[in-house]
Amino acid sequence: MTTPPRKRKLVVAREFDPNRWAHAAFFLGFLLLAYVFSNLTEDMWALLWSYWPRQLGRPSPNTATTIGVVLALVGAAIAWRNKRWFTFVSEVAVEVSQVTWPTKAETRVATIVVVVLTLVCSVLLAMMDLFWSNVTDWLYAL
Repeated sequence: MTTPPRKRKLVVAREFDPNRWAHAAFFLGFLLLAYVFSNLTEDMWALLWSYWPRQLGRPSPNTATTIGVVLALVGAAIAWRNKRWFTFVSEVAVEVSQVTWPTKAETRVATIVVVVLTLVCSVLLAMMDLFWSNVTDWLYAL
């Protein structure tokens, strides 16, 4: 029994849209802000609770996370609605799209060069350290 020929996927070339990347950058910024504000809220609450335990109550991770997410959402919305910031992030996306990225072979060669040079420098520094360690030991023995 023969298998039917596979259908080729139709590849459609899309135009580069910097606004789409700007929206993605603001969303990633929101996630980062949510993480930072959640931890900051929990830490500040725990610090204040150590001074006034009866008035504040124990720090709740769920409440701190909610406060952090709300603060991050407000901050991200303000940043997203700011025309200058959105234009700046869109321009950064355009500039990054014009970068000529190295090929796999170029990256492999550059990595090998970095590793070899790191090993050579490590050996040289170890030899210098051993030499000066022996010299100082000899001087202290005098």
